Amino acid sequence: MKGISCNSNLLSHVPVEQAIEQLAKHGYDAIDICMELAPPFCPVPTPHMSPDDDNAKRKAVRRHTEQAGIAVAAMNAHTNLCARDPQTRRVNTEFLKGAVQVAADMGASVVVTAAGGKDAYGYEQWYFDWAIDTISQVLPVTEQLGITLAIEAGSPAGSLVYNLKTMQKLLATDGFDSLAVLFDPAHYHLRGDDPVKCFNALKDRVAHVHLKDADGDAENIIFPPLGKGVIDFDALLGAMANGGFDGYLAMEYEAFGWDFPQDPQKVLPQEKAFLDPLVAKHWN
Repeated sequence: MKGISCNSNLLSHVPVEQAIEQLAKHGYDAIDICMELAPPFCPVPTPHMSPDDDNAKRKAVRRHTEQAGIAVAAMNAHTNLCARDPQTRRVNTEFLKGAVQVAADMGASVVVTAAGGKDAYGYEQWYFDWAIDTISQVLPVTEQLGITLAIEAGSPAGSLVYNLKTMQKLLATDGFDSLAVLFDPAHYHLRGDDPVKCFNALKDRVAHVHLKDADGDAENIIFPPLGKGVIDFDALLGAMANGGFDGYLAMEYEAFGWDFPQDPQKVLPQEKAFLDPLVAKHWN
Protein backbone atom coordinates (compact mmCIF):
# COMPACT_ATOMS: atom_id res chain seq x y z
CA MET A 1 0.00 0.00 0.00
CA LYS A 2 1.47 3.32 -1.08
CA GLY A 3 0.03 5.53 1.63
CA ILE A 4 -2.92 7.69 2.64
CA SER A 5 -4.22 10.31 0.24
CA CYS A 6 -7.11 12.75 0.55
CA ASN A 7 -9.75 14.04 -1.84
CA SER A 8 -9.09 17.77 -2.09
CA ASN A 9 -12.78 18.69 -2.23
CA LEU A 10 -12.67 19.17 1.55
CA LEU A 11 -10.26 22.06 0.92
CA SER A 12 -12.07 23.60 -2.04
CA HIS A 13 -12.21 26.98 -0.28
CA VAL A 14 -8.44 27.45 -0.70
CA PRO A 15 -6.19 27.27 -3.77
CA VAL A 16 -4.74 23.88 -4.61
CA GLU A 17 -1.29 24.99 -3.44
CA GLN A 18 -2.65 25.65 0.04
CA ALA A 19 -4.55 22.37 -0.02
CA ILE A 20 -1.28 20.58 -0.75
CA GLU A 21 0.43 22.35 2.13
CA GLN A 22 -2.38 21.48 4.55
CA LEU A 23 -2.29 17.80 3.63
CA ALA A 24 1.48 17.67 4.01
CA LYS A 25 1.20 19.43 7.38
CA HIS A 26 -1.17 16.75 8.66
CA GLY A 27 0.94 13.85 7.44
CA TYR A 28 -0.93 12.75 4.32
CA ASP A 29 1.18 11.01 1.70
CA ALA A 30 -0.70 12.22 -1.37
CA ILE A 31 -3.54 14.29 -2.74
CA ASP A 32 -6.47 13.36 -4.98
CA ILE A 33 -7.02 16.59 -6.91
CA CYS A 34 -10.66 17.47 -7.44
CA MET A 35 -11.69 18.40 -10.98
CA GLU A 36 -15.43 17.75 -10.60
CA LEU A 37 -17.68 20.44 -12.02
CA ALA A 38 -21.06 19.51 -10.54
CA PRO A 39 -20.90 17.11 -7.57
CA PRO A 40 -24.15 16.75 -5.59
CA PHE A 41 -23.32 19.25 -2.85
CA CYS A 42 -24.71 22.60 -1.81
CA PRO A 43 -22.70 24.72 -2.09
CA VAL A 44 -20.77 23.00 -4.90
CA PRO A 45 -17.05 22.70 -4.04
CA THR A 46 -14.82 24.65 -6.40
CA PRO A 47 -12.62 22.28 -8.45
CA HIS A 48 -8.90 22.68 -7.84
CA MET A 49 -7.81 22.03 -11.42
CA SER A 50 -9.29 21.91 -14.91
CA PRO A 51 -8.33 20.62 -18.36
CA ASP A 52 -8.22 24.32 -19.27
CA ASP A 53 -5.23 24.90 -16.97
CA ASP A 54 -2.18 25.76 -19.06
CA ASN A 55 1.19 24.03 -18.89
CA ALA A 56 2.61 26.68 -16.56
CA LYS A 57 -0.16 26.02 -14.03
CA ARG A 58 0.30 22.26 -14.27
CA LYS A 59 4.07 22.50 -13.80
CA ALA A 60 3.69 24.89 -10.87
CA VAL A 61 1.24 22.64 -9.04
CA ARG A 62 3.33 19.55 -9.66
CA ARG A 63 6.41 21.38 -8.39
CA HIS A 64 4.46 22.40 -5.29
CA THR A 65 3.58 18.78 -4.48
CA GLU A 66 7.21 17.75 -4.93
CA GLN A 67 8.40 20.53 -2.63
CA ALA A 68 5.78 19.58 -0.05
CA GLY A 69 6.86 15.94 -0.22
CA ILE A 70 3.54 14.46 -1.26
CA ALA A 71 2.41 12.70 -4.42
CA VAL A 72 -0.54 13.27 -6.74
CA ALA A 73 -2.38 9.98 -6.30
CA ALA A 74 -5.31 10.64 -8.64
CA MET A 75 -7.36 13.22 -10.48
CA ASN A 76 -11.05 13.06 -9.56
CA ALA A 77 -12.89 13.89 -12.77
CA HIS A 78 -16.48 12.74 -12.41
CA THR A 79 -18.78 13.62 -15.26
CA ASN A 80 -21.82 12.03 -16.87
CA LEU A 81 -20.52 9.48 -19.38
CA CYS A 82 -24.02 8.30 -20.28
CA ALA A 83 -25.87 11.60 -20.65
CA ARG A 84 -28.79 11.15 -23.02
CA ASP A 85 -28.05 14.32 -24.98
CA PRO A 86 -25.33 13.52 -27.57
CA GLN A 87 -23.76 16.99 -27.40
CA THR A 88 -23.50 16.76 -23.61
CA ARG A 89 -21.79 13.39 -23.97
CA ARG A 90 -19.33 14.86 -26.47
CA VAL A 91 -18.45 17.69 -24.10
CA ASN A 92 -18.09 15.28 -21.18
CA THR A 93 -15.92 12.94 -23.27
CA GLU A 94 -13.54 15.77 -24.13
CA PHE A 95 -13.47 16.85 -20.47
CA LEU A 96 -12.45 13.35 -19.42
CA LYS A 97 -9.79 13.12 -22.12
CA GLY A 98 -8.47 16.45 -20.91
CA ALA A 99 -8.38 15.18 -17.34
CA VAL A 100 -6.30 12.21 -18.47
CA GLN A 101 -3.75 14.56 -20.02
CA VAL A 102 -3.66 16.61 -16.81
CA ALA A 103 -3.00 13.42 -14.85
CA ALA A 104 -0.10 12.57 -17.12
CA ASP A 105 1.32 16.07 -16.74
CA MET A 106 0.90 15.95 -12.95
CA GLY A 107 2.50 12.53 -12.48
CA ALA A 108 -0.75 10.95 -11.32
CA SER A 109 -1.37 7.37 -12.37
CA VAL A 110 -5.17 7.26 -11.98
CA VAL A 111 -8.13 9.25 -13.23
CA VAL A 112 -11.34 8.61 -11.31
CA THR A 113 -14.78 9.03 -12.82
CA ALA A 114 -18.18 7.32 -12.76
CA ALA A 115 -20.39 5.89 -15.46
CA GLY A 116 -22.84 8.69 -14.84
CA GLY A 117 -26.56 8.92 -14.26
CA LYS A 118 -29.73 8.22 -16.20
CA ASP A 119 -30.81 11.84 -16.71
CA ALA A 120 -33.97 11.32 -18.79
CA TYR A 121 -36.48 8.60 -19.60
CA GLY A 122 -35.05 5.72 -21.62
CA TYR A 123 -34.06 2.06 -21.45
CA GLU A 124 -31.22 1.24 -19.07
CA GLN A 125 -29.37 -0.58 -21.84
CA TRP A 126 -29.30 2.62 -23.88
CA TYR A 127 -27.44 4.28 -21.04
CA PHE A 128 -25.01 1.40 -20.78
CA ASP A 129 -24.37 1.63 -24.52
CA TRP A 130 -23.72 5.38 -24.27
CA ALA A 131 -21.35 4.93 -21.31
CA ILE A 132 -19.53 2.15 -23.16
CA ASP A 133 -19.17 4.34 -26.24
CA THR A 134 -17.72 7.20 -24.16
CA ILE A 135 -15.27 4.95 -22.30
CA SER A 136 -14.25 3.35 -25.61
CA GLN A 137 -13.19 6.81 -26.83
CA VAL A 138 -11.21 7.59 -23.67
CA LEU A 139 -9.37 4.30 -23.07
CA PRO A 140 -7.03 4.68 -26.07
CA VAL A 141 -5.89 8.00 -24.58
CA THR A 142 -5.30 6.48 -21.14
CA GLU A 143 -3.42 3.55 -22.63
CA GLN A 144 -1.23 5.82 -24.75
CA LEU A 145 -0.34 8.02 -21.77
CA GLY A 146 0.01 5.20 -19.24
CA ILE A 147 -2.89 6.35 -17.09
CA THR A 148 -5.47 4.07 -15.47
CA LEU A 149 -9.13 5.03 -15.82
CA ALA A 150 -11.03 3.92 -12.72
CA ILE A 151 -14.82 3.80 -12.52
CA GLU A 152 -16.60 4.48 -9.23
CA ALA A 153 -20.00 3.02 -8.38
CA GLY A 154 -22.48 5.67 -7.25
CA SER A 155 -25.24 5.29 -4.70
CA PRO A 156 -27.57 8.22 -5.65
CA ALA A 157 -30.81 7.38 -7.41
CA GLY A 158 -30.35 7.10 -11.17
CA SER A 159 -26.70 6.06 -11.08
CA LEU A 160 -25.93 3.70 -13.96
CA VAL A 161 -23.28 1.71 -12.10
CA TYR A 162 -24.34 1.49 -8.47
CA ASN A 163 -23.56 -2.00 -7.10
CA LEU A 164 -21.45 -5.09 -7.67
CA LYS A 165 -23.70 -6.49 -10.41
CA THR A 166 -23.70 -3.34 -12.54
CA MET A 167 -19.95 -2.80 -12.02
CA GLN A 168 -19.22 -6.34 -13.17
CA LYS A 169 -21.48 -5.83 -16.19
CA LEU A 170 -19.46 -2.80 -17.27
CA LEU A 171 -16.09 -4.44 -16.63
CA ALA A 172 -17.10 -7.45 -18.74
CA THR A 173 -17.36 -5.29 -21.88
CA ASP A 174 -15.13 -6.52 -24.69
CA GLY A 175 -12.01 -4.39 -24.99
CA PHE A 176 -12.24 -3.01 -21.46
CA ASP A 177 -9.38 -5.04 -20.00
CA SER A 178 -7.54 -1.86 -18.96
CA LEU A 179 -10.59 -0.32 -17.27
CA ALA A 180 -10.21 -0.35 -13.49
CA VAL A 181 -12.31 0.20 -10.37
CA LEU A 182 -12.30 3.06 -7.91
CA PHE A 183 -13.56 1.25 -4.82
CA ASP A 184 -15.64 3.27 -2.35
CA PRO A 185 -17.32 1.03 0.23
CA ALA A 186 -19.97 3.61 1.14
CA HIS A 187 -21.77 3.38 -2.19
CA TYR A 188 -21.94 -0.41 -2.18
CA HIS A 189 -23.29 -0.46 1.36
CA LEU A 190 -26.01 2.08 0.55
CA ARG A 191 -27.17 -0.09 -2.36
CA GLY A 192 -27.42 -3.18 -0.16
CA ASP A 193 -24.11 -4.90 -0.96
CA ASP A 194 -21.51 -6.11 1.54
CA PRO A 195 -18.41 -3.93 0.96
CA VAL A 196 -15.96 -6.68 1.96
CA LYS A 197 -17.55 -9.17 -0.42
CA CYS A 198 -17.59 -6.54 -3.17
CA PHE A 199 -13.92 -5.75 -2.71
CA ASN A 200 -13.01 -9.43 -2.80
CA ALA A 201 -14.99 -9.87 -6.01
CA LEU A 202 -13.38 -6.83 -7.65
CA LYS A 203 -9.89 -6.84 -6.13
CA ASP A 204 -8.08 -7.75 -9.33
CA ARG A 205 -9.45 -4.57 -10.97
CA VAL A 206 -9.21 -2.11 -8.04
CA ALA A 207 -6.68 0.64 -8.81
CA HIS A 208 -7.60 3.23 -6.19
CA VAL A 209 -9.72 3.45 -3.05
CA HIS A 210 -11.87 6.17 -1.49
CA LEU A 211 -12.57 5.63 2.19
CA LYS A 212 -15.69 7.20 3.58
CA ASP A 213 -18.28 5.94 6.01
CA ALA A 214 -21.99 5.54 5.36
CA ASP A 215 -25.35 5.12 6.98
CA GLY A 216 -28.90 4.96 5.67
CA ASP A 217 -29.84 3.68 2.22
CA ALA A 218 -30.19 4.88 -1.36
CA GLU A 219 -33.15 7.08 -0.44
CA ASN A 220 -31.56 8.43 2.75
CA ILE A 221 -27.86 8.78 1.97
CA ILE A 222 -25.60 9.80 4.84
CA PHE A 223 -21.80 10.06 4.69
CA PRO A 224 -20.67 10.70 8.28
CA PRO A 225 -17.06 11.00 9.48
CA LEU A 226 -15.02 7.79 9.56
CA GLY A 227 -16.10 5.56 12.42
CA LYS A 228 -19.49 7.26 12.79
CA GLY A 229 -21.31 5.11 10.25
CA VAL A 230 -21.72 1.38 9.81
CA ILE A 231 -18.80 0.39 7.52
CA ASP A 232 -16.52 -2.20 9.16
CA PHE A 233 -13.20 -0.65 8.18
CA ASP A 234 -11.16 -3.15 10.18
CA ALA A 235 -12.58 -6.03 8.15
CA LEU A 236 -12.41 -4.06 4.90
CA LEU A 237 -8.79 -2.96 5.22
CA GLY A 238 -7.91 -6.47 6.32
CA ALA A 239 -9.44 -7.80 3.11
CA MET A 240 -7.55 -5.20 1.10
CA ALA A 241 -4.23 -6.10 2.69
CA ASN A 242 -4.87 -9.83 2.28
CA GLY A 243 -5.91 -9.22 -1.31
CA GLY A 244 -2.64 -7.52 -2.13
CA PHE A 245 -3.96 -4.00 -2.70
CA ASP A 246 -0.91 -1.82 -3.35
CA GLY A 247 -2.37 1.57 -4.30
CA TYR A 248 -3.36 4.62 -2.27
CA LEU A 249 -6.16 4.77 0.28
CA ALA A 250 -7.78 8.17 -0.17
CA MET A 251 -9.70 9.63 2.74
CA GLU A 252 -12.82 11.20 1.25
CA TYR A 253 -14.68 13.48 3.64
CA GLU A 254 -18.06 14.45 2.28
CA ALA A 255 -19.74 14.87 5.65
CA PHE A 256 -19.77 18.62 5.01
CA GLY A 257 -22.85 17.91 2.88
CA TRP A 258 -24.73 17.23 6.10
CA ASP A 259 -24.28 18.92 9.50
CA PHE A 260 -21.03 17.27 10.54
CA PRO A 261 -17.86 19.28 11.34
CA GLN A 262 -16.39 21.13 8.38
CA ASP A 263 -13.18 22.70 9.69
CA PRO A 264 -10.32 21.00 7.81
CA GLN A 265 -7.91 21.75 10.64
CA LYS A 266 -9.97 19.44 12.82
CA VAL A 267 -11.22 17.01 10.18
CA LEU A 268 -7.87 16.20 8.56
CA PRO A 269 -6.12 15.00 11.75
CA GLN A 270 -9.31 13.35 13.02
CA GLU A 271 -9.81 11.22 9.91
CA LYS A 272 -6.14 10.31 9.63
CA ALA A 273 -6.04 9.31 13.30
CA PHE A 274 -8.86 6.88 12.54
CA LEU A 275 -7.02 5.33 9.59
CA ASP A 276 -3.44 5.22 10.89
CA PRO A 277 -3.91 2.36 13.40
CA LEU A 278 -5.81 0.26 10.85
CA VAL A 279 -3.13 0.77 8.21
CA ALA A 280 -0.42 -0.12 10.74
CA LYS A 281 -2.35 -3.20 11.81
CA HIS A 282 -2.93 -4.60 8.34
CA TRP A 283 0.10 -3.46 6.30
CA ASN A 284 2.98 -3.03 8.73
